[in-house]
Amino acid sequence: MSGAKTLSSERIAEIKAFKNTNFIDCPVMTEEELKKLRPRHPEYFKPKKQAVQIRIDADVLAWFKSYGKGYQSKINAILRDVMLHNTNT
Repeated sequence: MSGAKTLSSERIAEIKAFKNTNFIDCPVMTEEELKKLRPRHPEYFKPKKQAVQIRIDADVLAWFKSYGKGYQSKINAILRDVMLHNTNT
């Protein structure tokens, strides 16, 4: 992940000038569905990081570390995916 991307002033002007109001092909979402929406584009969303200490089974940690550098980011990505797909909230 390469950090947040910025939009050029030309692209911002293009977005602001867009006037399409025909949303007939867009699904209607309920209030409950709207509340569950979370950012899905990591290149535009950079959450604040927080250091924590947790206990992980040694074999699980060894499996993640076998991927080399970036294993903590891989753990975080898997946890985020579970969080975003958890239907019990």
